[in-house]
Formats: sequence, C-alpha cells, structure tokens
Amino acid sequence: MPQFEHMLEFESWAARHRPVLESHLAQLAAAPVFGLRQRHCLQQSTRPAVGQAALAALLVEQNASGGKRLRGILPMAIVSACGGSAAAALDLAVAIELAHNGTLVHDDVQDNDGLRRGQPTLWAIFGIAQAINAGDALMVAPIGLLLRSTAIDPAVVNEIAALLAEALVETVRGQVADIGLRQAPEVTLDLLTGIHLAKTAPLFGVCLQGSALVLGLPAAAQAQAQLAASSLGLAFQVRDDLLDVAGNKGRGNAGADLREGKVTVPALFASQVAPANEFLALRNDLARAASPMTLDDATVAHWVQWIVDHGGVRRAQLWLAELLIAAEVAGFAAFGPEGGQVIAALCRRLARLDG
Repeated sequence: MPQFEHMLEFESWAARHRPVLESHLAQLAAAPVFGLRQRHCLQQSTRPAVGQAALAALLVEQNASGGKRLRGILPMAIVSACGGSAAAALDLAVAIELAHNGTLVHDDVQDNDGLRRGQPTLWAIFGIAQAINAGDALMVAPIGLLLRSTAIDPAVVNEIAALLAEALVETVRGQVADIGLRQAPEVTLDLLTGIHLAKTAPLFGVCLQGSALVLGLPAAAQAQAQLAASSLGLAFQVRDDLLDVAGNKGRGNAGADLREGKVTVPALFASQVAPANEFLALRNDLARAASPMTLDDATVAHWVQWIVDHGGVRRAQLWLAELLIAAEVAGFAAFGPEGGQVIAALCRRLARLDG
C-alpha cells in the first residue's frame, strides 16, 4: 500500500532507504567489473583478469567517498511511497548513483578539484589517468546493469537504459559547454541556464521519468516528471552557486568557483545592476583564474563581497525559491500526493543553504 506521511522530511526518507542503497553500492564496487560478464578474458585460463584488482580499488575508494546519494534515494522513496516494486527501484537507483559518481570523477579532474565533500578526490589519490578510467567504468557499467535487471519490467527496461545513456551524453554536452564558457566573449544568464540544465537536469530526469516508468504511469505523468526534473536540476545548480558564495560546498573557503574562473548565477545577477566596467574587471580576473595564474584570497573575497553588495545572492535565492515551487507542483502532478510528498520534501531540503 502507498505510504503517505504528511510533511515527512527528506532526511527521514534518506534514513529509510540509504542503508539498502549503500550496501548494494558497496557490493557492486567490490565485485569484479560490477558483476557484469567479462566476455573477452580467458575465463577458462588460470591467468588472472588483468587490472581487475586495481579497478576494484578505484571503485571502492570512490564509493567510500560518500555523498548525499540524492539521485539514488529519490527513486527509491518515490516508488516506495507509491506502492511500487522496491527491487526495481533499487536497480534504478544504483544505476543512476553509479553513473552520477562517474560524472563527478571526471568533473573533479577537469576542474582540478583536489577536494570534494572535504575529502581528497579520486584523482588526487590515484592520479588523473586512473581516475579517468574509473569514471569511464562508472558511467558505462550502469547501462549494462539496467539491461540485466530482473526486477524492472522488461516492457520498460530498455527505455530506462536509453534514458540513462541519453542523459549521460547530455551531461557531457553540458560539461563541454561549461568548460568553453571560460573563454566565451560574452556570458548571459540564458547561456548559463542552458549549461546548468544540460549538466544537472538529465540525471534527475532519469530519477523521475525512470520512477514513472517503473510505476507504469501514463505519458502525461512522465511529461510532468520531466518538468519536475528540469526545475530540480536547475535549482540544484543555482543552489550550488549560492553555497559557493557562502563557502559551504566542502571545497575550502567561499569563492571556489571564482578561483576556477567560473561565472556563477549570483555573479550574473549582480552584473545586471553593477556598473559595466566592474563586471568587465570581474571577467578579466576570472580569465586569469582559468589560466595557470591564480587569484589571491583578497581578490576572491573582494568579488564575493561585490556579488553580495549588488544583490546577486538575494536574486539568486528568489529564483531558487521559484524553481523549487515549480518542481514541487510538477512532482505532485506526476506522482500524486504519495510520490509528490517525496519531491516536496527534497525541495524543502534544497531551500536550506546549509550544505
């Protein structure tokens, strides 16, 4: 039966489903190539499968880095609340969470981030080349895991696997555009919004559309699930930019994005009211930060304060609130009061800027 619990906080949903998710992720990370078939090794030979132990060490380390597991918990909680198959939801959740971690490994390499969640990143421990290998495995293997799922209805499993593959390509497209943004002659809010949508909304789309498919919901509900995912994905990025201003991203002090030469949503909002020459000066400093040069602490602190003084934080907070309302409305339209309560709980959690 559906479990409807008024105003249950997302932390409660997480506490209910995370232990199962963590256990399954740990087992898969330690298993030879996630338990998938090794078609091209000499299975009858006494030779060891080359690279197997090294790859397992990489995957175990990345899995141990933790994280909130939002993308895994979300489908488990929604499907559970709607009375669907827990086993099918777990297979979906594991695939999404593994793929998401693969994108994070690559993202850390590309951004030269030595810390994530306050802990050394995979490349900082094992080197760039091996981190790329781990990221590749984490992004590809989940598609095979989905296709081999015995819990997900065969009528929809191919569609879910295709959704994940498409979402990963879209995420890569967003990352390509994000890296190119640092050399763009002009950066607008529309341009940055498009990049943010491409980077973050696709995997949320697999979470929500995949949940709708597992539950056997009609096309109209799936469309609403996609709308909720788009709003959630963009909200997640706006929130991430706000956390950077506050220094709550687990990557050191405030302004980590500025140190990497990134234009953020609060900075663009500030630029709309600040003198044009000041925003040009910020872009010049960001260009220096994106080169082998770095910005000193005083310069970063100056621009963080500039963003605050020109209303960038406040306007970004208002936009975040609008996006979360849109996600909540679409979530209830997609999943009804049972599943909608989960998305509403996540929105309340994302509205809090405390990491």
